[in-house]
Amino acid sequence: MRLLANVAVGVALCALAQPAGAVEVKYLYRLSNFSGVIPYSDVEMCADPAHDEIYVGEGDLIRVFNASGMEIYDFSHDAMSYGAILDIGVMPSGDILVLSYRQPTEARAGGSQVTRYNYRGEPLGSFEVHGLPSASLLVVTTDFEGTYRRHVDLLATLPKNDKAREGAELGGFYVDDQGAILYTIPTAFRAFRLKPDGTADSWGKPGSGPGSFSVVGAILAAPNGYTLVADRARGAVLVFDPSLRFVREFGNRGPIVEQLNRPGLMVFGRDGKLYVSQLGYHGLSVFALTTP
Repeated sequence: MRLLANVAVGVALCALAQPAGAVEVKYLYRLSNFSGVIPYSDVEMCADPAHDEIYVGEGDLIRVFNASGMEIYDFSHDAMSYGAILDIGVMPSGDILVLSYRQPTEARAGGSQVTRYNYRGEPLGSFEVHGLPSASLLVVTTDFEGTYRRHVDLLATLPKNDKAREGAELGGFYVDDQGAILYTIPTAFRAFRLKPDGTADSWGKPGSGPGSFSVVGAILAAPNGYTLVADRARGAVLVFDPSLRFVREFGNRGPIVEQLNRPGLMVFGRDGKLYVSQLGYHGLSVFALTTP
């Protein structure tokens, strides 16, 4: 482990001027350390708005970055014992949860488990996730001992005769503050919102122009009821208003620093700070997003 100084880094580049009351997006910086921008490529990450920090997991290393996008700490995740990192979460207490999957070997069974670390990266314990249904596209709830409690079948939102059901996989997944499940299915070229009462909305259309989906990916609830959806093929992040109408997009593949190369995950930090991972070792970009 190592502790680094709290050093500000990054240059703000303003987006094109937007009409009053519009959604505004401003590129801020990419996550860095003393060697420069870290060439991340499609990593796992989560934000801790309470401390204005971002946690990024790649391989067996978890790095912590401050409000300026500078690395301040790191710790190792024992991938040999616990498996490869699948996701990261931060609890209100500051403890860190890491979901991982261990491949089976002749000496040991494989499976998913959750490891809990304190803020110093010291393991506090772990539990294996067991008793899960075998079907795909399920959102599963377990207790803190890893015991299966219930699930939601996301595939049920597609009609049984929908061709998109064949080989359907999730492009992105998120649960908002109201308990609604947001997700995308690339083969359907659509995004979905499944509400706690069981009703569902879907939106989107295939295409390569603004507001259309090519290879739909991550999805995220934004402030004031807006929704963000990433399109991996076009390198764009699309913004939809509370009525799910297309508002604008940003990123779009290209050589300029504020453009995105096949965006991966998206998470929000404090004050509308948006973190976007991307493929091709282009690093993890940070934007400031303001909604009306």
